[in-house]
Amino acid sequence: MKLKPRTLESRMSQTTLSMLIDFYTGDMQRRGCTPDSVITNKRALQRFSRSLAPDGQELKLTNVTPERAKAYITALQTRECKWADHPRRPADASKLSPFTIRKEVKILRGFGTWLTKQGCANPFDVLEIPKVPKYVLDILSDQEIEKLLEAINPNIQQGARLYTVVVLMLDSGLRIGEVAEARLGDLDMERRQLKVMGKGRKERFIPFGQRCAQTLMKYIHLHRPQPMQTEYDNLFLSPDGMPMTRNSLESMIRRLRISSGITRLHAHLFRHTFAVKFLTNGGDLRTLQLILGHESLVVTQRYLHFTTQQVQTQYQSFSPMDKLPLNSLRPFGNRRKKLTPSAEVLHSPKE
Repeated sequence: MKLKPRTLESRMSQTTLSMLIDFYTGDMQRRGCTPDSVITNKRALQRFSRSLAPDGQELKLTNVTPERAKAYITALQTRECKWADHPRRPADASKLSPFTIRKEVKILRGFGTWLTKQGCANPFDVLEIPKVPKYVLDILSDQEIEKLLEAINPNIQQGARLYTVVVLMLDSGLRIGEVAEARLGDLDMERRQLKVMGKGRKERFIPFGQRCAQTLMKYIHLHRPQPMQTEYDNLFLSPDGMPMTRNSLESMIRRLRISSGITRLHAHLFRHTFAVKFLTNGGDLRTLQLILGHESLVVTQRYLHFTTQQVQTQYQSFSPMDKLPLNSLRPFGNRRKKLTPSAEVLHSPKE
């Protein structure tokens, strides 16, 4: 009896989960996804795989059921410790944020969509993207910015690099990954702009101010080390001449959080601060959208709410009527005195 050839679906279903993850992330690279996106997806999918087989045994796609996918997300939502198995970060006795869980769900759903295109069953289509709270955007105050910069020694090599990174991010709104990928050859000091590759592999030009330009010049000419290899054109290098990575830049900011005492400091806080201050200083929303690299103006408009709050706060200090001298205002509102008979005649309505 002649056996029927195995279908693509049956072959893929019997492929190990680890191999499918490699195929998927390799496909992401071929489609031009950013290295950060590829790494983030691979790590999230590997965490999911380890949760199903903590003893390291190989799983096949048939072992991944919708029920096990749901149970994994529930476990993320109820766990009481962050970074328990992280190779670099210490364990943090707090829950994962709703934004982290939402990101994990979206990665699993994206993987499932790819599986469907390969002719496989999608065990992740049952996962609903959880809602996240809408927080008011937080920014750094002028006093906090001064405190940050005062906590850095710009006269030593590593301090000069950190000082320049902070000034650049506050003056341009760059993402931390874009800072890591910034190239010296893409820096135009005459026009004061930097060409970067943003999300979706889209290039854009980022302007920066005179003060930021001076800071960049000092770092480049006085403190930027010689690259270990000639092809290393990254703007920011480690002391041994290796390109700085996103993780190494984030580690620098975590150390600055401790030394400055600003415990809520994180890389994206610089981006929020830039956006709000750009608008409150008179910048327009469309220009801000282009600088930040947002595809939709709706995403950029979230900064308007914060600037409206700032306008209200500023108004309390500059209310025109509140600033008038007290004797310029006529008091009123006292109880009406009883009118005399003659006054009652004068104030009686006409017949």
